[in-house]
Amino acid sequence: MRVDNLSSHNIRLGQVDLLAGMLPQQAKFHAEGFQMLAQSYGQAEHIKAIGRCPDAGEYRLSDDHDHFTAYNQLLLETNGRYILLGFSSCLRFSGYFKIYPDGRLVIGIDADTLVLTGRSFIESEHLFVSEGADREAVLAEFASAINRHHPRLTWPTKPNGWCSWYHYYADISAADIAENLQQLVGPYEYLEHLLIDDGYQEFMGDWLHPSERFPGGVEHLCKQIREQGKEPAIWVAPFIAQAESRLFQQHPEWFVKDQDGQPLAAEKVTYGGWRCTPWYVLDTTQPEANAYLYKVFRHMYQRWGVRYFKLDAIYWGTLAKGYRAQSDKTRIEAYRMGMQTIHQACDGKAYILGCNAPMWPSLGLVHGMRVADDVERNIDRFKQIAKETFFRNWQDQRLWQNDPDCVTLNNLAQQQTHQAAYNWHRVSLLASSGLVFSGDRLLELKPGQQQVLQKLQQNQPEAARFERSDLGHAKQYQNGQLVRQYWFNWDAQQSLSLLVDLDLSQWQVLWCDEQFVCQPKNLQVQLRLAVNSAVVFELKSEF
Repeated sequence: MRVDNLSSHNIRLGQVDLLAGMLPQQAKFHAEGFQMLAQSYGQAEHIKAIGRCPDAGEYRLSDDHDHFTAYNQLLLETNGRYILLGFSSCLRFSGYFKIYPDGRLVIGIDADTLVLTGRSFIESEHLFVSEGADREAVLAEFASAINRHHPRLTWPTKPNGWCSWYHYYADISAADIAENLQQLVGPYEYLEHLLIDDGYQEFMGDWLHPSERFPGGVEHLCKQIREQGKEPAIWVAPFIAQAESRLFQQHPEWFVKDQDGQPLAAEKVTYGGWRCTPWYVLDTTQPEANAYLYKVFRHMYQRWGVRYFKLDAIYWGTLAKGYRAQSDKTRIEAYRMGMQTIHQACDGKAYILGCNAPMWPSLGLVHGMRVADDVERNIDRFKQIAKETFFRNWQDQRLWQNDPDCVTLNNLAQQQTHQAAYNWHRVSLLASSGLVFSGDRLLELKPGQQQVLQKLQQNQPEAARFERSDLGHAKQYQNGQLVRQYWFNWDAQQSLSLLVDLDLSQWQVLWCDEQFVCQPKNLQVQLRLAVNSAVVFELKSEF
């Protein structure tokens, strides 16, 4: 196996004996997943999923009956030191780490359905190994190694805007778009993009054919958006189609096959999708399928004027346990071929956001990456999204621009929560320093909520840095200067009291909930956070 950053002095890192394949006893770790919704943390004998959809659960990517499988990255914490094992490339294969309850560690790559001829060989992906006392420094070193194999796609700005999904969901209409467009040219003129999310299309797969709720067509609507000085953005799930679509009905031969040579329904081998299932997956090793992709995105880019694409459900482009036309291509290669076709169709000049994506296979192929689950208006989902995002904060501006999902500040009839929960949401989004897209109906936002949204949109510092994996305290820097400090109480049962070094003549509370208490005590400050509570202090402007 090819190894980055491994020399004779660090084959044994701390208590990790790579030669013997054992983890240190009682080591805590954070493990990346293959796809966006999968991350885990814990110890070898007790591993807990952070998100709702672990790789070995709904996605059925591995059979973990007697072990746990991590992908891409394993960050260990032991005796005050951090040890990172990770794959710094993902060009053909996905790297994995199998962890057994007794601490045994197996490192390998998944060659899936690749067919090898006699006397042939494959080159592995690059394994990165490092350790140190500074968690953030170790992660930064890993990011540099990744960029040597997958140079990051850069964009001159951090896009922002409004997204239709989290108020209207799939029931979006042209009238809803027109209403919110008027808000973007009025009180929310600082928001740049109007993102038409899922629901504009007639069927999954038929992206150029609008639903009956868009009688004038999407192209005409995009023209209106541009005429108002805003940028149209569009949601597309490029690698899937539902059975009723024109695409599937007319060209079933373009899709990944099962062992009988018939189009493979994704739900037979993995998570089937969230609506309009069963989904079938384009075989991007076929020139005809890639030509179709090129045609769709070329049309949206040239005719619709779209320069921002939210590509959703793209994990399915790496569908395993299926058969593609080119048997010498891995599923990673097939996925990367399709993504490169999309870039070519847009002359490399459109912003590409990955969503529900395979993480490492997307390296070097997306400008932005969703790093957390879909937002819902309740404290449990807000906390889940914050934890998913914070463990990936190190990726922001190094691998891509992080997208922690939309800002939601208003209740819906079917989603209602309290102001303390919304405080957690806004504080955690500020700490992420990620993309900012509003998910509320803009006409319904109140002045205080408008101010929160604008503050988030203006947020420029780096993503907050967490000293430890408990994610209790973070610092945020701008141009090398410490500008914000964050404290989080993740406990849902007990309040948290802390004695911290904080000069209140220099620092002020920016956001907190009503139960937060801050009292000077000798030369320090006593903080008291209620359950599920967060606070951010900001450096005063004179400092």
